[in-house]
Amino acid sequence: MDWIQWRNDVFGDPYLVWHEGPEFTELRRRAGTAPDEVARMLAAGVATGDPLAASSIAVLADDGCAPDGAEALLLAAVPGATGAFLIRAAQALHALTGDESWSAPVVSVLASDEFWGVRIDAARVLAGFAPTAELIEALGRGVCDTEFLVRTHCANVLREYARRKRDIVELKLFEKIRGPHDGEEETEAHRTARQEAADRLMADASRLLG
Repeated sequence: MDWIQWRNDVFGDPYLVWHEGPEFTELRRRAGTAPDEVARMLAAGVATGDPLAASSIAVLADDGCAPDGAEALLLAAVPGATGAFLIRAAQALHALTGDESWSAPVVSVLASDEFWGVRIDAARVLAGFAPTAELIEALGRGVCDTEFLVRTHCANVLREYARRKRDIVELKLFEKIRGPHDGEEETEAHRTARQEAADRLMADASRLLG
């Protein structure tokens, strides 16, 4: 069985995995009953650069049952990795090692010209890292991104860093990052408002830094 067939058996329809997000129940079951098979198939997935294979290793690492050799496998894959796979490989290596410096590749993707959906994934993965001044600044820059959804997710991660429970869309501050609205052209006023929001969100998150 190859990676694609195994992936479909474990996770289901690729479109639903992309649209709804992966469900790891079957992966966890197989990790308990057939760990050698799981290790072999995830290695094959990593070899193809599939982000889901790296995400699976992260999940199993969090559960304390990562496949043997997973760290070395991912370390070998990272130098040539980009985009979504780089994000998930860094996330998995963070889970495996506890090394917070694995946030750096994720930040590089957030600041890149990758597709906006990939940049959103980068922002969400940063929520799993310990807040630092550098990460707060990176997310603050994300609040000024040209894509609305990237701005919103970066703002919410900063809210998480600040240990705030309300979503950014529930706050008046949201209006500063929301525009331009349909049919409007982006203006300097929009950019200025985003920076004001970013500054406030960064200041709130920074208050908890040691």
